[in-house]
Amino acid sequence: LSSWAGPRPKPGVLYTNPTASNPTGATLSVARRHALYDVAEAHDLIILEDDPYYFLHPDQDALPSLLSLDRSNRVIRFDSFSKVLSSGLRVGFATGPSPLIERMNLHTQASNLHTSGLSQALVAALFDHWGLAGFRAHLARCARFY
Repeated sequence: LSSWAGPRPKPGVLYTNPTASNPTGATLSVARRHALYDVAEAHDLIILEDDPYYFLHPDQDALPSLLSLDRSNRVIRFDSFSKVLSSGLRVGFATGPSPLIERMNLHTQASNLHTSGLSQALVAALFDHWGLAGFRAHLARCARFY
């Protein structure tokens, strides 16, 4: 990126699957996560961290998310319940700086109305029943199976 000299504009967004990336299954090391963030910061890139397998990784506590490394409000993190609850639910969530999330929400409203209300209600009921401890126990069982 430092020597970018093309007729096309320099990229402004970096998309990554840092944990168990498809199709290789590769996971970025802690050092690579820091290096990736530093490159994004040096070149003023927004990072889209799509991490649906994070909760299934056996060493998830040792792997910082790119969002947790964010010091300049440039990371939007996407998580999904489809890998740990049911692929048919198609329910996930985004976390990041308010200005980026608000902007994303405006664009999302123009392209879809919302995720299935029934799917959202099922996930909410499950979390009400399980609580955080129950969800963590479920994740541990899923990670062992996976």
